[in-house]
Amino acid sequence: MSKIFLGFDPQGLKTSFSYVVKNALIEYCNKENISYTFDLDDDVKEAIVPSGIDFFTYYAAFKKRDIKVKVVAASSLADFMIKKDKNDQSLTLSLDAINYYRKADELLIHLPSQKKFLENFNITTPISIVPFYHNSTSDNMLSSQKDAFMHHYQLQPNREVIVSYGILTKKETVMNLRAIARNIPEKDFIFFGKVTPEAMKQTLFEGITKPDNLFFYPHLPEELYPSFLLNCKRLLLIGDYLASPQILIDCIYHKIPLIAYKMSGYEEILNENTASIAKTYFALYNVLNEPANIAKADAAYETLERLKVFPALNTK
Repeated sequence: MSKIFLGFDPQGLKTSFSYVVKNALIEYCNKENISYTFDLDDDVKEAIVPSGIDFFTYYAAFKKRDIKVKVVAASSLADFMIKKDKNDQSLTLSLDAINYYRKADELLIHLPSQKKFLENFNITTPISIVPFYHNSTSDNMLSSQKDAFMHHYQLQPNREVIVSYGILTKKETVMNLRAIARNIPEKDFIFFGKVTPEAMKQTLFEGITKPDNLFFYPHLPEELYPSFLLNCKRLLLIGDYLASPQILIDCIYHKIPLIAYKMSGYEEILNENTASIAKTYFALYNVLNEPANIAKADAAYETLERLKVFPALNTK
């Protein structure tokens, strides 16, 4: 009996959020009674890989064996590159990722706005919008495991934890994040991902030091991810187009309130009804000083239910 091959770059699982996609695919296969394998030597007729980089790793084998390949598009930071325009920087798909997407048999996404984003790059590969299967690990954690995230980063349970992730390319965004943390010392702010050297160096040159309640980490370990979902009080989306939307969807599943600061894309879940939208630094400061908007978190969840992003069998 043939199986679906799930292909992941082992290094990528350690240095990015690819494990979120991996676990969602495993959950999908388990819930739908689909046999899967991580061994390409098995009887494989179809493969799913989480990004263009992983596709490249296995491409020769796929082509030789005529294996149909599906790529979970725009799901990995590795598929994006920094675009420089005069004195500014932004995030865009890398040329390699676009090439991989065009070679794939099908692209898998979770949100209609992702399809719009991909079509801007003249990608003609068939695109399918599929449900996101939430990883149920966090639903069944022991009480002793729930605080692993807080213990690991030495965070106090009586302080609100606000988390951001992605890539920061703009000096202004880094400066504003530092200023926000400095002016709201009773909350802790954590950023997971990459800050470009240019953005970080420029703020250092201008004497903008990092406050004690702001933390930058390149990666969130997989073993801490379920606990993060249970302890993050608000998700702050800042800066460039957001890669790894699976994390955003997972947070919505857990009804974590969203704050969007100068974010573009994902308009179906980043709007005035589903998130606190801050277009200026002062608006962001005011939003963060207000209680978390639970009603908007509920609206975001209901929106994804209506769009069938959450499968019917996975209710909460």
